[in-house]
Amino acid sequence: MKRIMMLMSALLVMLASYSGNGNIKYVVARNYFHNNNAPMPKSLKITSVKDFDEQFGAAAFMGKDGEPTKIDFKKSFVIAKVLPVTDQITTLRMISLKKTSSRHLQMQYQLKQGSEHQSYSTQPIMIIVVDKKYQCYHISESVER
Repeated sequence: MKRIMMLMSALLVMLASYSGNGNIKYVVARNYFHNNNAPMPKSLKITSVKDFDEQFGAAAFMGKDGEPTKIDFKKSFVIAKVLPVTDQITTLRMISLKKTSSRHLQMQYQLKQGSEHQSYSTQPIMIIVVDKKYQCYHISESVER
């Protein structure tokens, strides 16, 4: 009976510490742009400063929240979604990043694109900073429109 009680207690402690929804913490990186001369990224995942700097530049501006988000590649990596240049109003908004299996992350984001054309073009991007412990995970994406 004591053994069963100890086993049940251990099971309850494990269940209490388990996050059933699988959500992974991330930070949305702000104030970056995709370099004009850089090709479109082949992968969502960027794991080094060198690779990041080849793809993106800082877009600092004066005022509150004008500095680009700091990224420490010793502790983190980034997941970056880059869309082609467009003259339509386009927004990308992160919804969630979830661990779906032992080595798989599912990134879900919202993509909204207007039908009217603007007088200028932009290149929509979304960059999130994730803990390096997930760097070896496979990443897939899910788009909500």
